[in-house]
Parts: sequence; structure tokens; C-alpha cells
Amino acid sequence: MKLNILFAVTCLAALSLGTTVHSSYEQEYACIVGGGVITRSHDITDGKDGDYKPFEYTKVKENVVQDHGQKCVRTEPDKTIDEPSLMVNKANCFIVISKKDYYLYVYEARGKDTVLLARYDCCFGQHVGNKQKRGDKKTPSSCNSLKANPFANAFYISQIQDASTWKHDFKDGRGNIKAYGDFFLRLVTPGHSGIGIHGSTNNAESVPGRASEGCIRLRDADIKALRNHYAREKMKVIIKDEKVDDLPFEIKAMRKQNIERKRHFDPEKTVNN
Repeated sequence: MKLNILFAVTCLAALSLGTTVHSSYEQEYACIVGGGVITRSHDITDGKDGDYKPFEYTKVKENVVQDHGQKCVRTEPDKTIDEPSLMVNKANCFIVISKKDYYLYVYEARGKDTVLLARYDCCFGQHVGNKQKRGDKKTPSSCNSLKANPFANAFYISQIQDASTWKHDFKDGRGNIKAYGDFFLRLVTPGHSGIGIHGSTNNAESVPGRASEGCIRLRDADIKALRNHYAREKMKVIIKDEKVDDLPFEIKAMRKQNIERKRHFDPEKTVNN
């Protein structure tokens, strides 16, 4: 009992300081979210790093297209998953974003399990890679290796803002137009500002793909669902680099829930536009 209390206090302290509690990947769930989950024990020892491939690499392709005079990437849309009725505790939900496969997933930490609640198609920054500076049109990554603790450097939602009247000039001849859907989920991404998850008003055809200036675009209906059903301030957001495949708990959840998907790209063959 004393040991458990000490461990819980250690986890809470680490969360407040933003430090890594465990160097071992097998224990990355010890302080998974800031909403009350302190200790977790996952069985993720059923393979070695790199063995986690629940689906064959997809036959769907990434295609380079011209989008308002810019070279962008588009791919085939997939079915949206949105199951708020499965949610037990909103405080234990977190987001994982795959830049490789163009998905945003909402998971709930539940005891020894992770439950997939939602999946939305995404559009990311126009260019491949981790964001380095303002204007490089790249989306920042918080998770750059399967061997690292994905929660150690996770981003989080700092504000949920009404963006229904916001406009933006993409410098593509269309002028100052609505571009954000109804909501902007502002993220804390150390080293970079202005990054968020939002809708795709006047750019719906860009989802899924790579065409933004660095933010994560969803369809307008999906940003509403994400905000209304799952999102909260301080919610953890893991953004995986294009070279990072599925995390072990994701595979376990998808296998258990029989989740099918169209896109699972080979990380060594990411199209660079």
C-alpha cells in the first residue's frame, strides 16, 4: 500500500513537471493522462518493436496533386468512427494522431485496456517532417520513435475556441475566407505557436492529405463531433511522426474491437511533395 501511494505521488509530481517517469517503453502508461489515471499495467509484450502490424500495408496510394497552385498530397477517405456511447470517463480520454496514415484517434484509458472511441480523417502540413520554424508548412510531432514513451512529450489542448467566424488568407488568390469550421482546439506545442486542430471550411477536399500550413484539419462535421463529445482543456495529444507506426496499445485496441481501415502506409515510402 505504501509503495502504491509513493508511486502515485511520484507520477503526479512527474506530470506537473512534464518529466518522464519510466525509461522503459513497456511502462509508458504509468501517467497516461492528467485526468486521474495514475497507474496502469498493459500487456504489450507480444512482440518486439517493429512487429506491430495488425494490417497489411494498404494498397491505397498517396497522390501528389495541385491544390490552388500548391503541390499537395491527397489520399482515399476512410469511414469515420464516432462512438461517444462507449465512453465511461471523459477525463481519461486522449488523442493520438498519425501523420503517416492521416488519422486522428480518440482513445479512453480504462483499467488495463485502451478503448478506441473515435477516428477521423486528417489533413496535415503541406510538407513532410517535424516542424522546425514558422512558415515551413510542417506539422509538429511529439512522438518520433516506437521505442520512446509516447506520453513523455505529448502536446495538450490549451483552449477550445469558437472559430465559426474566423477567416484566413492562404495567399492563393481566394482572398480572406472562412477556413476553420466551428472550433479551433489550440495546442501547446513547445517551440511553436498557433498550432491547432480545426475544421476545413472551403478546403474540405484536402482531407485526408497534406495541404495545411501546419495545423491539423478535420472535416467540419468531425471537428464538431470531436469538440462536443470528447475534447477538453488539458487533454493529451500525441502526434506521431511519419516514420512512426502503430503504438502497441493501439494495435491491441484495434484487434480487440475488430477495427478495419483503408490506410496503413509503409513508413519507409512516405510520399514527399
